Amino acid sequence: MKTIASLILSELANERRVIAADWRIHVHYHRVARANAFRLPDRRSARDQIQKMQANGLIENIEGVAGVYKVVVPYASTIPTSDEAIVQEANPYATFNCFTAMSHHGLTDEVPQQIYASHSKTPKKHSPLGSTPDDWVDMPAPPARQPRVVGSRSVVWTHTKDEWNFGHMIGYIASSPAYVTDLERTLIDTLRFPEKCGGVLHVFRAWKRANDSLQIDRLLNYVELLNQTLLRQRVGYVLESLGREHSRLESWVAKAVRGSSAKLLATEAFSSVYSERWALSLNAPPSVLSELRD
Repeated sequence: MKTIASLILSELANERRVIAADWRIHVHYHRVARANAFRLPDRRSARDQIQKMQANGLIENIEGVAGVYKVVVPYASTIPTSDEAIVQEANPYATFNCFTAMSHHGLTDEVPQQIYASHSKTPKKHSPLGSTPDDWVDMPAPPARQPRVVGSRSVVWTHTKDEWNFGHMIGYIASSPAYVTDLERTLIDTLRFPEKCGGVLHVFRAWKRANDSLQIDRLLNYVELLNQTLLRQRVGYVLESLGREHSRLESWVAKAVRGSSAKLLATEAFSSVYSERWALSLNAPPSVLSELRD
């Protein structure tokens, strides 16, 4: 007779999961119980089952990441995994952004040494991957943990407003599904957080590389949703430097603000090199700016 643990492991194997959080094991316990007319588990019985699986050597703790386990039965040894998969399992609402998303979209050839992810205060925009709404009818919502280190890599979290929690897609990192900012949102975030994207040289090279594939209407709509005048100026300048045109840009030019904060790079010193049209201090080295035009 199959045990509850073996039935749960069968569910995980069908999904090719090597990494499983406590909440996911609880979900599969519920599914197994419903399918076999067992008593539905509560938090305590799910926790007890996890402890039994650990004691029997079926799963093991991941150092430094609470509530997330590695499956160690034979099938799992053949499936690749990643640090990002551990972060996603620890926080099923997280979205990979900035340098991690740039790498995912092929906007950089550099391999990020850190993991970059975003999180909002009430992150209910998307369901945990691999679950359905029915799974949560009798289940508590998963915790949104924010590990700071996974393996040898630190995790850099961006806390975003709920109304700015958009522009996501499901991608794959080392064969594992993950929420990632889409191409257009990733490009916008490079201008918002260049220090989290490898620096301004990587930022401009990313825009140049994405120029032929970005959807300009989607990009402009995202900028409007963020509703920041200086961001409009920065995005408008970069687009026109790349040779892109759009009727909406003229209304952005008309609303441009001037002043010491009107800089292409928010964190760099003001420069006398200036874009009159976009009322922006072009405070990046000429060799870096040339990446947009060459």
